Parts: sequence; structure tokens; C-alpha cells
Amino acid sequence: MGTKPVISGVDAIRHTEQWWVQQRKRSGSAATTWDVDYARPLRPLLQIPDLQPEHLIHLVSATAQETRSRRRASQAAATVAKVLAMSAEIQQQIRELGQGYSPTTDTAPRNVPSDEDVVALIDALPSDWQWPVGICAVYGARPHEALLYAEVLDTKLLAISAGKTGSRRCFAMPVEWIDRWDLMTKRLPVIDYGRSNQVVGAAMSRRLRAMNAPFKPYDLRHAFAVRSIYCSKISPSIAAKSMGHSLQVHNRIYQKWFDASGMEALQAELLNAAA
Repeated sequence: MGTKPVISGVDAIRHTEQWWVQQRKRSGSAATTWDVDYARPLRPLLQIPDLQPEHLIHLVSATAQETRSRRRASQAAATVAKVLAMSAEIQQQIRELGQGYSPTTDTAPRNVPSDEDVVALIDALPSDWQWPVGICAVYGARPHEALLYAEVLDTKLLAISAGKTGSRRCFAMPVEWIDRWDLMTKRLPVIDYGRSNQVVGAAMSRRLRAMNAPFKPYDLRHAFAVRSIYCSKISPSIAAKSMGHSLQVHNRIYQKWFDASGMEALQAELLNAAA
């Protein structure tokens, strides 16, 4: 009876990356996705000479429960287990360890800036930073999209040429902010654009921290989404398409605001009926 072959953590991660890349056609942001969702969570495995299922279980268990970090560790570890043909029971155990996180926790009301706070911050920014931060506020773009892939068209739609979810068109809301910050004239800060999407996008976070901003760049995207919910002319499907994610994701993340908006509309209808 032969012995089970030994595989190091380094080789396990290498085989997993090769398998992951081959599963489907990847976008230009694949390298960033691999780094954030797999390479970083799996980094502790690099020191293991003989990888065993318990190492993968410990990798996930060592992270805080019901967090994005734990979910990522669980996803990455379960993928390694699958690639190494570990038992279905081990794969399921690893996946279950990552349960409990919900992205809706990232959009708590305290993280959604008011329009007044947004205007005050962007008004105070230098012109070169005013443009990309304004793009995030007015179009709901992701920070790296605003810095790397955004162009305002003559129609005042925003064209995103690439990024996390590929190309798309985005509507402006509110449109008066386009003129307020002259978003038809593209200006960008002098930073190193030859890096990953995540690293380039992080430059905006550093700039806002230097301004002592009461919110993060990504919160501008959440504020855009919530603003669109309270506009009866904008359907959830159009808002989701403009923001570059699925309707399912859009509904899940912003469900509490959909519920609040629906209640307000119902109350207004009842009041009008009683008048």
C-alpha cells in the first residue's frame, strides 16, 4: 500500500492558481481578484511543508467569525481542498466555517454620507482629486474605475471601459454636481497608475484620510445607490446595471433602503387616499 504523496503549501497554492485561472475566461482584474480573494488568505500555508486538511480548517478558524476575512479564507481554503481532491466532507466543513458573513454589514447607515457631507468634502479637494472623487459621488463608480477607466461622454453618461466587472455606462445623480465640479473636464492626480486596480484605488482612500474625511471613498458608491432608491424614475435593475453588479447583489446589499422607500411610498399613497 503506497504512501500518500506529500505536497507543500507553496505547491498547493500554485496548483490552485493554475486550476482557478483555467476555470473560465478571466477579466483584466483577474490578477487583483486572485491576490485579494486567494493569495492573501492562503499566505499562512506557504510555511507548511506537508499540507493536511487540518491546516486548511485552522486557516479559516483562526479568523474572526462572521467577517469578510473569514468568508474569503473559507472560499480560498475550500478551493485548495477541491483542487487537492480532499474529501467532500472536508470541503463542506471548510465552507461551513465561512458562513455567517453578509455584505449588508458594509452598508450600515453610519457609513452612508449625506449629500451635504459629500459636497463639503469634494468642494475642499484640489482640482486634480475633485474629478475622480466627484465621479464616485455622481456616478457611483468604484475608486479604481474613476482613476483608471472612466470618461464622461458628451451625453453626460459615464463610460467605464474596464475594471472589476468590465465595461458599462452609468447615469449621473444628481446631474447638477457635474457642473459643480466640472466633471466634463477630466483631471487626474499625479500617482503611479501602473499598479493593480486595488493599489491605485487605495490612493483615493489615502487622500480622503489626509482630508480627515468622515467617510471612505466606497461610501460614495453606497450613497449613490441609496439616492437612486428614493428616485421613483430609477428601477433597481437600471441602478444595478449602472453600478456594475447584478440585480441580486443590488437587492441584497441595499434591501433595508428598498424596504424603507417602499414604506414611505405606501404611507404617501394612504395619506393621499384619505385626503
